[in-house]
Amino acid sequence: MSSIELILTQAEFAIQQCPKPSTSALEQVIDGSLTGIVTYIKLANGEYQTLSRFEEDVWVFPASKGTKATIASALNLTFSTIDDTQMKRMAKWVIWSKFKKGLALNTLVKTLDKLKSYFQWVLSSDTTVTHGLTAFTSNAYVRHVNTLHSKRKGETKPLTAVTKVDRFRILEDLYYHCKEFDFVKEHPWPQSTANEQAGYVGEAYREAITKGKTPIIPNKVLIPLCQFTKSYLDKADEILKSSKKRETLLLRDSCIFWLLLTTGMRIHEILGIKRDAYRSETKGDTTYYHIETVSEKTHTGLAEWIAPRIATEAIDILGRLSAPLQDQLECDLLKAKASNDHVEAHRLEEISNHICLSKNLGKGNAIYLLSGVAMTNARLPNLCEQIGSNWNLSAHQFRRTFANYAVHSELGDLRALKDHFKHWSITMTTLYAFNDALDAELFEEMLREKYLVEEEIKQDWFELDTPITGGDIAQNIMKVREDKELIKSFGSLSAMAKAYSSSIPIRSTGIGWCTNDDECKCGKPDSCESGIVDKRHLPYWEGMLVQQMKLMQLDDIGEAGRAAVKKGMERCEKVLVALGIDVEAMKQEINERKDIEVINV
Repeated sequence: MSSIELILTQAEFAIQQCPKPSTSALEQVIDGSLTGIVTYIKLANGEYQTLSRFEEDVWVFPASKGTKATIASALNLTFSTIDDTQMKRMAKWVIWSKFKKGLALNTLVKTLDKLKSYFQWVLSSDTTVTHGLTAFTSNAYVRHVNTLHSKRKGETKPLTAVTKVDRFRILEDLYYHCKEFDFVKEHPWPQSTANEQAGYVGEAYREAITKGKTPIIPNKVLIPLCQFTKSYLDKADEILKSSKKRETLLLRDSCIFWLLLTTGMRIHEILGIKRDAYRSETKGDTTYYHIETVSEKTHTGLAEWIAPRIATEAIDILGRLSAPLQDQLECDLLKAKASNDHVEAHRLEEISNHICLSKNLGKGNAIYLLSGVAMTNARLPNLCEQIGSNWNLSAHQFRRTFANYAVHSELGDLRALKDHFKHWSITMTTLYAFNDALDAELFEEMLREKYLVEEEIKQDWFELDTPITGGDIAQNIMKVREDKELIKSFGSLSAMAKAYSSSIPIRSTGIGWCTNDDECKCGKPDSCESGIVDKRHLPYWEGMLVQQMKLMQLDDIGEAGRAAVKKGMERCEKVLVALGIDVEAMKQEINERKDIEVINV
């Protein structure tokens, strides 16, 4: 079919479109007579360019159907590798049905992969082919999947329950969409579900949805990465003037690193940012920055993320970096339009004015958007190499790391990046109540992370070897955790801790925890009945001790002042002793310092 034949008027396009899923369309799929356009591009003049038809073995999707992180090859769905004609028709029908329901291209790609795996297994046995999809053959497939392993980082492991569920749900999809085909005889498990077959139920399911599986980037990796990448942002002007390729690439990657870390965005959302796509808003003494981009993950279209100043600086630098590439893109776009290359024109229009443009050396230096695969497989690991770390850094780790740091910032924890997270607070509910454009899913993820962090803190209190001090609540916890009979009644110390801690609210006071459930926060958690101080607060109390020692050296504070300082010092010493610190040794070490300096906490 020539490119001219692919261009259709609106009337021609309406006639040639593939019918939407229906009973009559299903009958045509079964006998192989269903045809029609499945993917296309609408041109500026109102005409349509056909990209692929139902009867073809490769369906090509326009760039607009992928996320900004999608590589070109992932825009194609290939059915030619399914040898059996009936199975190929079933696969096309399942994909077409899901596509017309609005499922994302990435989901369609994964669905087709699972269908191919299942059909490949079916075709490996003549008996299975003859029987088709039955409860018996489905049970055999479950046994087969249970023998499979995955290999990652050189380590071989059995498939996870989540992976198994995805494979088993394909059989349910076939039954739901293709029960009229001869191959589909009955429901794969009439009295069960894919989740149950995979063991993804009960405690396993609850643990999977409450426990974060994505690793948090550890401090020993994150802090050197922050120092290295921040140094590149600081010398951006110098690098932009020099135009050295290696330094320019590291500057670009450093900017993306800071956007990932301080906003909680997914990689495709970062790659979707356009020039100057942020605004500022001042509330009281605080200025908030809002970054706008497209989120295909939640089907919300344009959304906003709250960000610190460093994120907007990264956007500005990336905008300057991409300026020459944008100029080339505009020239290429004019050429594509002049030659009626509508597919290329559409692709270029989709990425125009984005800040993460790059050249594809394998395609004649054509301008493309940096891909999420390139960032995760090459560029982010390269940053780790620059600091001598073998951590397997990937884009999806940043979102949970962001949530974790934001939560610790909210809870008053000591973190090296506190300046970059002070703009975030779990209690920023009002911002979300009045701005629907903000990414609510990220807010929910932070609440989930907050629950995990709080649970970890409270569970720690109930461990016998964990020193805590404070008011009545602390004394009661220490008493309960030593009660062997009580522990026995719960089955384990962990179960008892979980039962008790679930009803304990927790808020940071800076120097301790407040467990009061009203608006009042205890100012002295070491003595207030609702206060708890644990090892996380040691740096604060050491800093306060240093302050008191420094004040004690002053000659002009008078007797009353000296008495107040002595009282403050005794308070610090009492807390530090309760937390297992040798106070006399600490004071001696402090006195041996050349100058007593207050620790910056």
